[in-house]
Amino acid sequence: MTRIFIDPGHGGSNPGAVAADGLEEADVTLDVALRLGRILKSEGYEVNYSRTEDTAVSLAKRAAMANEWGADYFVSIHCNSNENPVYRGTSTYCFRLETPAAALAYEVNTAVCEAAGTPDLGVMTANFAVLRRTAMPAILVELAFLSNPEEAALLSEPVFRENCAIGISNGINRFTGNV
Repeated sequence: MTRIFIDPGHGGSNPGAVAADGLEEADVTLDVALRLGRILKSEGYEVNYSRTEDTAVSLAKRAAMANEWGADYFVSIHCNSNENPVYRGTSTYCFRLETPAAALAYEVNTAVCEAAGTPDLGVMTANFAVLRRTAMPAILVELAFLSNPEEAALLSEPVFRENCAIGISNGINRFTGNV
């Protein structure tokens, strides 16, 4: 059984990005992560999380938990933010291109954009601890921009969050061949 480790970004004393209306990234990511886990379990995956409530977990601990559990894939969920509120869309990060993680990132990013209707900003590389310290292919999905008023409004909607979770699941299924 394929094991997916889901990492809802931020939490506890670190709310992450905060929208103008006070919506916190940590709350959005946790909700989407729990929705994703429910979907993946129903599709036959084994699922584990870095957190299932509003608690702080260090970046090193998140990667260590996935490594110790023996995850096949690591998916970190985030919301983007920028000083310029015009920015919008979905992007997915991996540590290096031309790797299984990059291929997973491409499938997930494309599927989230399809399911959620967000602009596709593509796959990018980053030296994020959770991508660098994991032993398995790892990706970090930036669902949408909390700094963009329209996308912040979407991120507050349960239907949009569910569509993001469906998109991530669809991308994982395309990548693993579990279609």
